[in-house]
Amino acid sequence: MKISLTEIGAIKEGHIDLSKKLNVFCGPNGTGKTYVAYAIYGMLKTDLHFGRKIDFIKDLIETKKTKYTFDFNVINSYRDAILTSFKDDLDSLFGVSQDFIKLNFGKTELKFLENYDSLNDDLVQAAFTLQQTFGKIDIEIVKKQGEDNVLIEILDKTISNKDIELLDVFFYSSLISMLAKYPVSSTFILPVERNSIFTFSKELSIRRQEAVDYFHAMTSKEKLSRFDILFTDTKRYPLPIRDGLLIAEDLTEIKKNKSVFYDFATELENNLLHGKLEIDNDGELKFKPDKSPKKSLPIHMTASIVKSLSSLVIYLKHIARYNDLVIIDEPEINLHPDNQIILTKLFAKLINKGFRLLISTHSDYVVREINNLVMLSNHKMKKIAKKLGYSEDEFIAYNNVDIHYFDYPKKLKGNKQVVVRNLTLALSGFEIPSINEIIDNQNNIAEELFYELKYSDDEE
Repeated sequence: MKISLTEIGAIKEGHIDLSKKLNVFCGPNGTGKTYVAYAIYGMLKTDLHFGRKIDFIKDLIETKKTKYTFDFNVINSYRDAILTSFKDDLDSLFGVSQDFIKLNFGKTELKFLENYDSLNDDLVQAAFTLQQTFGKIDIEIVKKQGEDNVLIEILDKTISNKDIELLDVFFYSSLISMLAKYPVSSTFILPVERNSIFTFSKELSIRRQEAVDYFHAMTSKEKLSRFDILFTDTKRYPLPIRDGLLIAEDLTEIKKNKSVFYDFATELENNLLHGKLEIDNDGELKFKPDKSPKKSLPIHMTASIVKSLSSLVIYLKHIARYNDLVIIDEPEINLHPDNQIILTKLFAKLINKGFRLLISTHSDYVVREINNLVMLSNHKMKKIAKKLGYSEDEFIAYNNVDIHYFDYPKKLKGNKQVVVRNLTLALSGFEIPSINEIIDNQNNIAEELFYELKYSDDEE
């Protein structure tokens, strides 16, 4: 899935290939990296009700198995509808007024770069097996290479009438959505504000804010439809923050699900947090340090690294699915350099398990470790990899990585015309100009100071 973005914030244009296993955003502050990450998240989170296919659903419910032969016109129409909905919902995505959007994002466009035939060919050549939970039903979707259909099977022996109703109304649209967004099955985002999600979830409660908004709307002098009020989500926060708060408010239900990637969360807890994150019976997130396992700390009493990574742990334990796209804004927040390196290795393992990862980073340690993992993917490196303590599931193939550099062209310095360009990625990795320039400058200053301190005869 290749997309183009134009006129979004300070950005004139950019192209992102979401079929890559790892996309890295880098560049100076204020160049629009978060805007692009939000835009990609908002587009992929768009789910539309696209009608019902009664015979298809009836067959699935009665026999627990069915086959769906692709209707490419419907799939491509769904893609077009996603883009229209994205444009219409920019105010909800960024948590601002429509007037603000008209003034600052009036020319924003997001497009798919593949034409209809390219998407059709990609779907036919694809091969995957997905397990999805729909309501309380586990469903397996199998796609074989070279075929224009998917085989669908309900894995549960019995299903309730309520779940049958859900399938009848929503499953067909959900299936079309998945095919239209191939190869991304779903997406999850960790915004910079993740540190506060669990700490202040009650104070920032989405449901409480919706109740307040409803009260103000009903007592307003303006004539408003009660139906519209009830079915309008609050736009008080940007979509990524709203979604994070909804997870925090629903931990009691979320903990009932155990992701197949639970072990990754355990590895993260063991190697980085040195303790366990648990959800108690009241839906409160608590932390048990390894050094004091009898203690159960509320999240606001934990170290900053625990707050920073708690959302990722909950996601891996209870939400993660194959082929997810995980978007992380500045994964290095609150992490000491050694932990930044450990986290980068974990990212590589996730990539090699089928995840796609999009990160925005200012960390030289993260960049260097990505470069190390890219170099280790060369077949010549197996012997030295073992010596250095790396395992093969930590290698990143260089053709699975795209590096996007956000910056103002020198001749347009000061104008809102950021160009997003791909940096060259060699077998030895890549370099970020703005980071290297600062490091070189610091090294030069340090050398001059050291020389002056050691060799100067000036006594003043």
